[in-house]
Amino acid sequence: MTLTTTTTSSTRDALMREPAWESFVRGRLMNEEDVARLTKIADVARALTMLDADGDVADRRPGAQPSYDAVTTMRATIKHHGDAVCETLLGTLRNVGAVDATEHVLALMDVVLFQRAWDASAKEGASGAELFVNHVGSGAEEVLGQDAYGTVGRTLERPEDASSWFIKEKASRALAAMVRARPKKANETKQTSVKGAIRTLTRWAVRELRSGAHEMNERVIPAVVGTLAMVLEIPEARELAASEGAVELLTPLLHSAPSQSVQVMYEVALCFWLMSFNTNARRAMCARGAMSVKALMACAASATKEKVIRVAILALKNITDRHGVDGDAVGDNFTAVDESLRKVVNNLSLRGFEDEELSSTLTELDEDLRARRKEASSWERYRNEVMSGSLEWSAAHKDEGFWRECATKLTDNNCQILRVLIKLVDGSETMDPKTLAVAIHDIGEFAVHYPAGRFLANDLGGKDHAMRLMSHEDDEVRKYALMCVQKLLVSSWKSLSANE
Repeated sequence: MTLTTTTTSSTRDALMREPAWESFVRGRLMNEEDVARLTKIADVARALTMLDADGDVADRRPGAQPSYDAVTTMRATIKHHGDAVCETLLGTLRNVGAVDATEHVLALMDVVLFQRAWDASAKEGASGAELFVNHVGSGAEEVLGQDAYGTVGRTLERPEDASSWFIKEKASRALAAMVRARPKKANETKQTSVKGAIRTLTRWAVRELRSGAHEMNERVIPAVVGTLAMVLEIPEARELAASEGAVELLTPLLHSAPSQSVQVMYEVALCFWLMSFNTNARRAMCARGAMSVKALMACAASATKEKVIRVAILALKNITDRHGVDGDAVGDNFTAVDESLRKVVNNLSLRGFEDEELSSTLTELDEDLRARRKEASSWERYRNEVMSGSLEWSAAHKDEGFWRECATKLTDNNCQILRVLIKLVDGSETMDPKTLAVAIHDIGEFAVHYPAGRFLANDLGGKDHAMRLMSHEDDEVRKYALMCVQKLLVSSWKSLSANE
């Protein structure tokens, strides 16, 4: 994949680069009033972002604030002329397709949208997004797809060869802020626009993650994850994200803590927590050998900031909830890592966090894990672990009594559990070495403890897969593969092993 060269690297660059507005006026894409308004807003925006006339930061002292005059002017402009500002910015985005002009307008929009960045007295969560979502324009904006949602959404989805990463970054941030500020009561047209914006943002984020663009541009992950963290606050977005594969694509990011900022790791974990309120997303987290669950555990165990640990643990609590956060529990698929999670929870509990919510969540999660273990029989725990597709060396696997009592249960429902064990080692999917070792060990135990178990396992391909794994790169896998082959070939394995 070839990334388009980013013509602008920062808001500062975009604000300082004044587009050739006159050419667009001559082309009747905008009028003189629009140009005057854009120029005035840009002058104030540059002052707000601490730039002098040459584009240099006017005051580099730590904690330096924009001038009082600039803040006052922008406040007044938004308060008294907000509708006109919106119409000019959105109209320019709709009518002028030049990259430098689009970047400049999006930089101005970013200043208007995120008031807290330049106004220290603004209320927490203060945003200019309401201006845009409530804007009633001259007519074009009332047509479906021509309002703020549709205009910014189309800007975000520009073809790769006609865009820049700065445009994607700012357009996604702006659209996410507008979705968050959507009116609680809206007409059908506006509701349709909001739903379209949610789809646009979610699919864009998933597409960027799937494209591998983040491997070539370090700005991709912060922008994409930040956008998802905002849009996933909406239940509809969680269902769409799950169906588009967001869980699988975000999981590797939980392992990249050393290379990512604390804020990025927090937002990645936050995405998992928000998605954990959706049944299909929770199922996806428990699938593929519970890879997402293991990644969340690793993130919680290694994180140094309490806010990262808190959202990771909250996500894990939702996934493991025996009753389901929405009445649909998927916890049975989680049994494979119950013991590992208990260790993580116990270790975190010893750290004495000041965050009361985190401490209480750890306590609740530990109690839930204990209750699950108490409720489930040995066979239920074993069955759930196998069905999860991720195996650990829990007690049942090497318990002679368990195999004497339960080997026959592997043949229930047309050998369901035996078939799953063989599926885990057949090479059709990538498995971690521990799962392979445990699965191939269990196939051997079944062959020993079930009458005619050798023949049944062989008929399902057990011997062929075991022989292939004898050359596996992992020592433990090779060891148990060899033992499994011996058990499948030797009819009197018990007496043979006793003699040894």
